Amino acid sequence: MNLAVSLSFPKELKIRTNSEYEEIFGKSKRLSTDHFNILFAPNSLGYPRVGLVVGKKAVPGAVERNRVKRVLREVFRLNKSLFGSMDVVFVAKKGSEKLDYSLAKKEIEEIVRSKLS
Repeated sequence: MNLAVSLSFPKELKIRTNSEYEEIFGKSKRLSTDHFNILFAPNSLGYPRVGLVVGKKAVPGAVERNRVKRVLREVFRLNKSLFGSMDVVFVAKKGSEKLDYSLAKKEIEEIVRSKLS
């Protein structure tokens, strides 16, 4: 699967099961920004996967929660090459619903480029 060229977002790029989330939460390293906690752990798949956690306490409205998830998925989809062969989980903090795509992308890119490179 050549993910560097592909802009699609197939099921294989999503962390979907509870056991996968538990494994990542247990063995991951963490980065923190103003609006997100980013957990990452290496995987042996050869491509990155993403998981999203947007809780009701952090973002109370369902419409806002869904929007935060859409923005995070788009940031990941268009910047897959930044993450290499990692499992990445974005955990939204309070105030993350105020970010648009460009601000979220900038915040995530800055921390990932500085810490993972």
